[in-house]
Amino acid sequence: MDKQVKKNIVKDLKESFENSSGVVVTHYLGLNSAELTDLRSQVKAVGAKFCVAKNSLVKLASKSTDYESLNDFFTGPTALVFSEDALAGIKAIKKFSDKNEKLKFITASFDKKIIELKEFEALAKLPSLEELRAKIVSFITAPHQQLINVLNAPATETAGVIENYSKKK
Repeated sequence: MDKQVKKNIVKDLKESFENSSGVVVTHYLGLNSAELTDLRSQVKAVGAKFCVAKNSLVKLASKSTDYESLNDFFTGPTALVFSEDALAGIKAIKKFSDKNEKLKFITASFDKKIIELKEFEALAKLPSLEELRAKIVSFITAPHQQLINVLNAPATETAGVIENYSKKK
């Protein structure tokens, strides 16, 4: 790999670090190309980016970013997940690693904080942003739906009584 290619890779990685609200560091030793393709598609589906690069280039790219503290973890077959929604990346990695033990969670970072395994597993269990929005909407609309049911109840009961009376005769 020539110098210009390395510079371009470092530049792209630096942009990924700067544009991400969360980064997950994993080891992918033993994953075949089909499994890596599946992992990439699952990560991409949640709006994140799966990236494999040389550790030395990743260390150069992370300098002067919020993720410089991750440099000690860039050893071995390292892959990174960059995401604008940090929980989305964490959930995607957790979901895939539950099915395939070859993908190992090493660490993660968001909001300038390093996340360990216990925190990673706890965060992976949290509902997604879309799920939270759906719950909020259902809580807001539930009282209105109950009010409509209460207002319709007398008319429904009256119609039922009339129908039962007509069937008797």
